[in-house]
Amino acid sequence: MSETRDKSRTEQAELFLMIYRSRSRIAPDQSDAELGKILRAARSKNRALGVTGALMLYDGWFAQALEGPRPNVEGLLELIRRDPRHDAVTLKSMDRAPERVFGQWNMALVGEHGHSDIPMLATRTGIAEGEAWKTNPEQEKVLAVLRDLTRGYGIGA
Repeated sequence: MSETRDKSRTEQAELFLMIYRSRSRIAPDQSDAELGKILRAARSKNRALGVTGALMLYDGWFAQALEGPRPNVEGLLELIRRDPRHDAVTLKSMDRAPERVFGQWNMALVGEHGHSDIPMLATRTGIAEGEAWKTNPEQEKVLAVLRDLTRGYGIGA
């Protein structure tokens, strides 16, 4: 068996999906600029760590799904806990994942239940809408959890 196949199987065996929620400490008038900074930093850092996922900000709450090797997603959670833009960081779940759900995603403005998600692009001054995409059933399951965590349905859970 080739080294590439061995590495691929090892990465798959170590793949975890983590979901957390936190309260945003970003001032509403700074939201676009700060989300742009988060997106630019996350793209390079997450790529290097083999991490993908989806981030949502709604009504003062962040919810994010991060997937990758367990030590890497746990390390990112610790960075988020120390980030002054987050407060009340709560781990919702950390589970083994058979495969990536958001392999091609960086960040999206996740819509209300039944509404389209909007891919976000970092710009020099903040964020802008990207080209629309379609989600699959596995992505919708995770996005529903993110929606519930930011809309209040999952806050007590």
